[in-house]
Amino acid sequence: MNDMNQWIKISHRIDKLNQVMGMIARWSILLMLGLGLWNVIGRYVGVAIGHNLSSNRLIEGQWYLFDLAFLLGLGWTLQRQGHVRVDILQGRLNKKRQAKIELLGSLLLLLPFAVGIMIISITPTIHSWSILEISPDPDGLPRYWIKTLIPISFLLLSLQGISETIRNWLILKNSSSIVQSQENKNKENDFV
Repeated sequence: MNDMNQWIKISHRIDKLNQVMGMIARWSILLMLGLGLWNVIGRYVGVAIGHNLSSNRLIEGQWYLFDLAFLLGLGWTLQRQGHVRVDILQGRLNKKRQAKIELLGSLLLLLPFAVGIMIISITPTIHSWSILEISPDPDGLPRYWIKTLIPISFLLLSLQGISETIRNWLILKNSSSIVQSQENKNKENDFV
């Protein structure tokens, strides 16, 4: 029983981390929309007054905020079961069979993919930092910061995959009541 509680605590910590990342992703969407609004208004008002109120930096800032929302939201979306699934089959299966499919999917598909992308993206990210890569557009933003999000986001997705694996493994080990009570506790503490 103590071992199971340890696994549940690990899963809960991963969930909390991705909830914080989800909160950052949400705020970046709002900032992106505000920046987009400014870019549109600035373009038209700038033409009217004869002074450019927008710039490549602001436009690229919008792209970067979208990247932030998308990449940091990967793990949180998995936690919320928001990724694409084959629900036609899932809806007809009992909890144990669903857990078995989810466990196998996480171990054989999700984790190898996420870890692979994370590993593959480290070298280009390090290279980008070593040359202090910058946008080729005039007055563009540095690219190395945003490239850093790629390995980080797939690390977060991998961690959430581990959390989902733990939960599904515990369901298969007849501890669904423990997992269910922990999920209820997570929902009560969920601030995202």
